[in-house]
Amino acid sequence: MYIAFHEGLGTRLNEDHKAFFKHFPSNVRGKLLDVGCGDGRFLRHAKEQGFEVWGIDFDKKSVENVKRSLGIDTVFAMSLEEFYEYAKEKNLKFDVIIFFEVLEHQDKPREFLERVKGLLKEGGYIAGSVPNRERLFVEIYWKYFHGDHPPHHFLRFSKSSLEKALNFSGFKDVEVYKLDLPFVELFLYLEKKLFGDLDKLKIKLKGMVLGDERKATAYAVEELAEVSPSKGKVYILMMLEFLRNAILLPFALGYVGKLKENGYFLYFQARV
Repeated sequence: MYIAFHEGLGTRLNEDHKAFFKHFPSNVRGKLLDVGCGDGRFLRHAKEQGFEVWGIDFDKKSVENVKRSLGIDTVFAMSLEEFYEYAKEKNLKFDVIIFFEVLEHQDKPREFLERVKGLLKEGGYIAGSVPNRERLFVEIYWKYFHGDHPPHHFLRFSKSSLEKALNFSGFKDVEVYKLDLPFVELFLYLEKKLFGDLDKLKIKLKGMVLGDERKATAYAVEELAEVSPSKGKVYILMMLEFLRNAILLPFALGYVGKLKENGYFLYFQARV
């Protein structure tokens, strides 16, 4: 993941980012802080939508990449605790604080949310996302993608438990949305369900196309054509992916009616 963050590869918005621009009040703008801003893909779009963007992230190289890519100096390699003290010294307050896929990493979530509240202006908003513990194929994810276990994730939320946690922490007008599972993502889960873990093979094949197995982890097959000098090899991989999808399509069609509100993310927003 950090390969992409360090080299500025990520530009497409995630489904939870898209939910923000769909559900967040269009009349609310101002100073926005992204906690855990990563490669800055959300900040790029927020800036285009009229926000004054700020960000923090643990990873120094990611922060340097965001500053360079967006041409801003309001991104810091700090923890929330460190930035909280910095903001107090500078008398900084924010209209919006967002944290996508951050809350589940907290071993002290109440303290985290209290600091967030302390950085908000009166009537300010929070927004963000967490994994949905009731999502479709959750057992496949827990088996093959180990990021949803400690020491990465300490918390698992359902819609109701997230609503209760935010209300208990003093937020008002809490809204939680269960996002849909995009049809195209079915094929990855069905591949693992039926054939097991093929990730090492896929990374090796993409590495042969790119000439760099390390970078191969950061690209989906459909993105390789933009960066690989070997277009012929890219098209071969795209054909292999097409054949995989064709084989899995009959199984995928059986899940079409289960995609609504069964995606990876819970998107939330609220105000103080």
